[in-house]
Amino acid sequence: MTNRKRNLKKENQAELNERKQQVLWAVVQDYAETAEPVGSRTIARKYNLGVSSATIRNEMQDLEDAGYLEQPHTSAGRIPSVKGYRFYVDRLMEPAPVSGEEQNLITKMMGAHRARLDDIFRDMAKIVASLTHTLSLAASSTARQVRFNYIRFLPLDGRRVILLAVSDRGDVTNVVVPMPADTTMDELQLIADKLNHFLHGRNVNTLNENLILSFQKDVERDLSGFSRIFGELSRMLLPHQKVYTGGAAELMEQPEFQNVERMQDILNLLEQQDTLQGMLSETMEKPIAVHIGTENVSKALSDLSIVRAQFTSDGRVLGSIAVMGPTRMQYGKIIGVLYYLQQELNQLLKKS
Repeated sequence: MTNRKRNLKKENQAELNERKQQVLWAVVQDYAETAEPVGSRTIARKYNLGVSSATIRNEMQDLEDAGYLEQPHTSAGRIPSVKGYRFYVDRLMEPAPVSGEEQNLITKMMGAHRARLDDIFRDMAKIVASLTHTLSLAASSTARQVRFNYIRFLPLDGRRVILLAVSDRGDVTNVVVPMPADTTMDELQLIADKLNHFLHGRNVNTLNENLILSFQKDVERDLSGFSRIFGELSRMLLPHQKVYTGGAAELMEQPEFQNVERMQDILNLLEQQDTLQGMLSETMEKPIAVHIGTENVSKALSDLSIVRAQFTSDGRVLGSIAVMGPTRMQYGKIIGVLYYLQQELNQLLKKS
């Protein structure tokens, strides 16, 4: 091993010196803006680092040897690697301030919906996509907070009744179910009254077979004939978390996605609601997390970066937004917008 590489290895094990950090920062900035590999002359001309092009070229070579930069073609400039982006995000990047115009847009949207979180997250996906030119996914967690309010039975004919279910949020659903054998309408409504008392205020996710068995013991009656009704009740009240998307057209404009097959992969991913819900509902240790390229577990996301923000209030998770784009995305801009959204939503909820 040469002395130069030996010294570089020692330096890399500690941290990059200030000049190398400046060069890495400039390469990330320029590549994010142009989508073109960056050369030393470009850095010397545009970023005023106070050193010659030759010095910058040597620093870029050191950064490549240490794994922070890559050279896609022999004669081309260099681009950041996943390692380079990670160092940039963790050590060099500053969240960009949100402009007055952008603040007004966000404030107007939140004011229009007040505390209707589903509507807020739906429109946040659109706003984030338009401000950052990326694909945005959003979902509120209110589905997991819905509680049972009451049910009613309405007569339909001699064999069937309408089961009406209402949540604490006022959501009303209904379904036609068969009348249990040897049961009158009065008996059916008596069961409904007791069930309303037994389940009132419970989270709808707890409506399972064990709870129904407990109810059966409480009323001291065989309710096997009601199995169809209990099954429909669980299905009706259990809400389905909706994933809102925005910015698919914005993503298609990025040079990385001019390939039709690559864009089709993204569109196919957007149809996989369970996968998207799983990604948005994962527990987060920090309010905002960044996963770059191969840091993503899914192979389909290995050439993408995902910036995810979680929104909380009084320890309760309200929902999350994930911004998806090429690894050369504007991390500072995106994180700045997401931080601002988190602050504004908290302020809105305090006033509600």
